[in-house]
Amino acid sequence: MKKFLVVALVSMSLPAWSLDVSSRNGNIVTLALPTYAAAVSYASGDTEGLSQLVQSEAATFVLVSALKSSTHATRPDGSDNKSFPSMHTAASFSAAQYLQMRGGSDMGVPAYLLAGYVGATRVDANKHYWKDVVGGAATDRKSTRLNSSHI
Repeated sequence: MKKFLVVALVSMSLPAWSLDVSSRNGNIVTLALPTYAAAVSYASGDTEGLSQLVQSEAATFVLVSALKSSTHATRPDGSDNKSFPSMHTAASFSAAQYLQMRGGSDMGVPAYLLAGYVGATRVDANKHYWKDVVGGAATDRKSTRLNSSHI
């Protein structure tokens, strides 16, 4: 299963290599945080936690998609009107919150720092304004309802 997770992560991150360094690193961390959280839960036999992680990420996706469709905020680069909130940031913060709640601050603090880095890369890539990133970070609070048991 470990080989599968590594192959899946590498496969999902391949399109990111054609981007600038900041965007590429942000995309990789966006994929790596939930993948790491899932791997930790799986390795420790925490199937309930793994299920909660999947539900949390799915709820985050639905909530952010609904907000994007209803706000019609134009991106800084003008590429579309789906700027608010940042999906990358929301997914990263959702995984970080999961790691904090299941694994405590030893796992949560580094995960939150990485999620913040993802937000900064989205602003640096001219895909989001800071308000989009803050909105994305806040959506995980609305979509995540987890137990606080430790991994």
